[in-house]
Amino acid sequence: MRLGVDERGVTELVGIAELVSGLNKVAFGMMLEDSDGAEPLLPYPADEDLAEPARAVLAEIAEVEGRRLGRDGIPSIWRLLARNRHYVVAAWEKYHLLFDGPGIDPTGKLAVGLGVSVTNGCRYFIRYYHDALKHAGWDDGRVLEIFGVVDFYNSFNTLATGMQIESDIRP
Repeated sequence: MRLGVDERGVTELVGIAELVSGLNKVAFGMMLEDSDGAEPLLPYPADEDLAEPARAVLAEIAEVEGRRLGRDGIPSIWRLLARNRHYVVAAWEKYHLLFDGPGIDPTGKLAVGLGVSVTNGCRYFIRYYHDALKHAGWDDGRVLEIFGVVDFYNSFNTLATGMQIESDIRP
């Protein structure tokens, strides 16, 4: 057991980190984080242009993410992914499975999402996970603690990499 998380929990954390990192890259590529109000790289699809599987998954996303974020509407990332019905369905199934399935505490999962997004510098998802954690009841101090953890581990990893320290930690 590591940090109170068993092997299943560790794989869940790795899956969340991998998924969020990938979604961070999509947000970068689609230029969702431009703060000047510019449109994303691709236009949002019109409702009438969406295939039925994409419409159905967007309805589910609106419900689930509405509860998670505390507001109505479909987050921009999911709206853009709906341009490709296969992509949005597959991405949502994985996201929903990892973030809403059993296992690690749901707010812990959001905290991991925030930490990964901060590490990657993804403004869109930093705001996304920040809003979700605030809606879940986290105060500013608790959110700031995530930034402190990210700072510590990124600094520690940078030092270990720069000094070319070979790990002596074995299972």
